[in-house]
Amino acid sequence: MQRLLDQAAGLIRDAREASPEQAVDVLKEAVALLEVARPSRERDGMMALAYLRLAQLQRQLDKRNEAERFFMLGYSYARSSRQERVRRLAEKLNREFVSQRQG
Repeated sequence: MQRLLDQAAGLIRDAREASPEQAVDVLKEAVALLEVARPSRERDGMMALAYLRLAQLQRQLDKRNEAERFFMLGYSYARSSRQERVRRLAEKLNREFVSQRQG
């Protein structure tokens, strides 16, 4: 299991250096690896991070429905992970998504 988590972490890191379109594919690959791993705080935190970054990228690519879907998944995983750093990112994105819906 640790190997899967390490591979996924590497992909999440690599996505930072990729173009938005490539990063989406890389992050989806990371999510696929994480889905195989047993639920844990670490796995849920990484799932949250991957989904929240996917939401940001999809919004950047003007794919609002996909962005909303990924955000909701990421927000849920952030809450279950109980990792403060990821929860702060989820709350920040929540405020951005709410203001975008209202504006």
